[in-house]
Amino acid sequence: MELGGIRVKKTDRKTRRKNIMNSFKDKKFKYGGYATLLTAFVLAILVVVNLVVGQIPYRLDLTENRMFSLSDQTEKVLENLDQEIRIIGLYQTGRENPMFDEILQRYRRLNKNISITYVDPVKNPTFSTKYTKDGNNLREGSYIVESDERFKIIDYYDLFNLRSDQYGNTHAESLALEQRVTNAIQYVIADKLPVIYTLEGHMEQALPVQLRQQIELENYEVKTLSLLTEENVPEDATILMVIAPQRDITPEEEEKIREFLANRGRAIFMMDIVDNEMPNFDSLLKSYGVALNKALVIEGDRNNYFQNPAWIVPNMESHDIISPMRSSKMQVLAIGAQGVEILEEKKRSIEVNPLLVTSNNAWGRTDLTSTTVEKEEGDLDGPFNIAVAIADKEWDEKKGEYEETKLVVVGDAEFLNPQFASIGNSDFVLNSLNWLQDEQEIIAIRPKSLTSKYLTITAFQKLVIAGVAVILIPLIILGAGFVMWLRRRHL
Repeated sequence: MELGGIRVKKTDRKTRRKNIMNSFKDKKFKYGGYATLLTAFVLAILVVVNLVVGQIPYRLDLTENRMFSLSDQTEKVLENLDQEIRIIGLYQTGRENPMFDEILQRYRRLNKNISITYVDPVKNPTFSTKYTKDGNNLREGSYIVESDERFKIIDYYDLFNLRSDQYGNTHAESLALEQRVTNAIQYVIADKLPVIYTLEGHMEQALPVQLRQQIELENYEVKTLSLLTEENVPEDATILMVIAPQRDITPEEEEKIREFLANRGRAIFMMDIVDNEMPNFDSLLKSYGVALNKALVIEGDRNNYFQNPAWIVPNMESHDIISPMRSSKMQVLAIGAQGVEILEEKKRSIEVNPLLVTSNNAWGRTDLTSTTVEKEEGDLDGPFNIAVAIADKEWDEKKGEYEETKLVVVGDAEFLNPQFASIGNSDFVLNSLNWLQDEQEIIAIRPKSLTSKYLTITAFQKLVIAGVAVILIPLIILGAGFVMWLRRRHL
């Protein structure tokens, strides 16, 4: 047979066909086929596993600060939730925040009464007007948490704690999404909202605006109170707050506060050192087992002050107010503080627990005109309590239950200075307020840090890592490939 002038023998075609058939029986082909089948089998298993895992509702959070995990306190709130809650996010379609959505979906997984929906503010420009008093639109990225009774708006910028650096640049320091959403849920389902009254009329310090906003975000309503004009502390008062009074209360005011506290009242006193005597305030505090030292606390231990011995970084004791701060490695800063003495003689029903305590090397400066930082004759010996928590629990025969009065007393009001808010001072105040109104489950819900941590390594460590990555690992792979080639070559 001729093809293109070339004669091809039938026997040659048979030979080639036979050679092709024999190649399928070759050991190399068999091993190659087995490897291909094994690879296909493994890929099929991975696809199936992926599909199955995608249907499992459980999610494992491997982030360092558990960014996507809900706290035990939030889980307790959701466990008792028995009414429908709608969480509405305002985002343009396709621009939803995936990190926020993942956290919110965990709320829905824990309680089916919670629904998560998104509304495009561009396509629905009038949607948000019904949620604002002035009829303005809400900011994109904001959330609305609502029940059948009421709603609460969480502005986009309230989802973060912002901090300015030394150059005036503002950046997000921590994420407060869980804190805001859980507080909003409690707000919309609450039968009665807590009210804080700040005492006025004695040259008290005003509540800083930034702290007031944080308190209101925790679902408190803040009002002012003058007991000179009011007959008593209002019935809707949850907590009475006294901030750095410069003058004493009158005996009539003292009696009104005593009456409020005796009826399961709750109060926080933040007291600065003053030159004049305040016998009525002193008498009120002594009846609850504490007294103010009226001496400037100087810290003698370098590990317990910042820059100045009067700028104290106290030790944190064990208490519901303090425990979440200790676990988060927070610190507080007290400036110009006085000690809060726990009296030996007090009612048996009163329990006083130290919260913030100086070191044993601290002393109290009794001569406030002195300019030296050295200990002088007449100074008080430490340690000192900078803050204490007081609980007075007594049995009420008529009601057949315990009546508990709670107080927090802090020997410092500079504590509230906004520039120290990021240290932990604000967290201490918020935790104290929640403890006073028996909301321990909210105390530990705090923002999660967004600060990036960098790995610091030496030049030698860099050289070792580069050697392993650039030389050692490629040599191991090359050696393994060479050994495999030799084995297959002799098959």
